[in-house]
Amino acid sequence: MAVDKKTHDVDVSTKSIVLLSLDVSHLDSTYYVPRANVIRLQTPGAKEKADRQNFKIDSDGMTSTATGHNSYLLRLSLKPGRYEVMDVFGDTGRFPFHGFFSVPLLLDIDVPAKSVIYMGRIAAVLRPRQGNEFRAGSVVPLLDQAVTGVSNGTFDVAVSDASQTDIPMMRAMFPSLKTADIRTVMLPAFDRDKVQQWWEGDSKNTEAAPVVAGGTASEATVTA
Repeated sequence: MAVDKKTHDVDVSTKSIVLLSLDVSHLDSTYYVPRANVIRLQTPGAKEKADRQNFKIDSDGMTSTATGHNSYLLRLSLKPGRYEVMDVFGDTGRFPFHGFFSVPLLLDIDVPAKSVIYMGRIAAVLRPRQGNEFRAGSVVPLLDQAVTGVSNGTFDVAVSDASQTDIPMMRAMFPSLKTADIRTVMLPAFDRDKVQQWWEGDSKNTEAAPVVAGGTASEATVTA
């Protein structure tokens, strides 16, 4: 993440800081609550590893509730330009079952130069899928993915402007943001049809989500 609890100054001379909040939950379970590990972005038409960035989600600003929600305050350092917020990788489970999931987003953003911007809250709810809705994760390993609700589940995703609560929380949590000039530039609305078409058009997605291990995603650079 771009700043943490020990960071005292914000430097946006070469890279801007994008602030987001993320909330993940499981509609049918407070036992198998999703945990987010990585958020992945790429530049338009990405073809090489260098065009993709994976940001490891840390525990600074993470909260968990008794009602089964895990929430995160994300701080991404990005060069000015256009990006696509691709997806969030994570895991869920307790011994002996452990599943891995992906929340597909496909949200286009423009990052201005020398700025600190808040782009909204992403809420993702894991629920049982209907018909051919995109899967929340791979069908294998069969037992783990099924028991945790991943292989037979999908995500409902909503983007909202929670700046009135998120920005004060971020200022209180991270000293470097207390006096920063934070502008709100909202993410676009989640487009389920777009995600469904992407999922159906990519043969590997019909039965499996990208591999995640140890909090990192394959075929990309992980950024702290």
